[in-house]
Amino acid sequence: MDISAIIESPTHRLRALLATRVKRRVERSFASRVCDESLAALHAVLAARPELQGDALYEAVVSRRTNLNPAQASAIVQRANESLEDWGNDRTAKLIDVVRYMIVSEYMAQQAGTEGMIIDLGALLTPRIDPQL
Repeated sequence: MDISAIIESPTHRLRALLATRVKRRVERSFASRVCDESLAALHAVLAARPELQGDALYEAVVSRRTNLNPAQASAIVQRANESLEDWGNDRTAKLIDVVRYMIVSEYMAQQAGTEGMIIDLGALLTPRIDPQL
């Protein structure tokens, strides 16, 4: 058995550490941009239609942010609800969940071959988006 295959070199560990730091920075930047765009869309939607709430509000925010038609925006909100169900939550999605879904799905679509995100989206989003909204 070749021991060199088991023990990583210091250079290899350093490269992996640096790659992880770069990945975190890229993810954080991407997530912050989507969050900022979603909050801007939320403010614009609420200014125009303050009566909206729940899924109707989230669909309008998604539609405004992404320039998708209402049916496509509705599908995104529905997938956010389904993703909560997949994780065993028995509640409907809130805005923070919809934004989290958009961040992950858009990031995964742009980063072919990636298996997921490594940053804590809850820590990034909770101070910025009211979890009750």
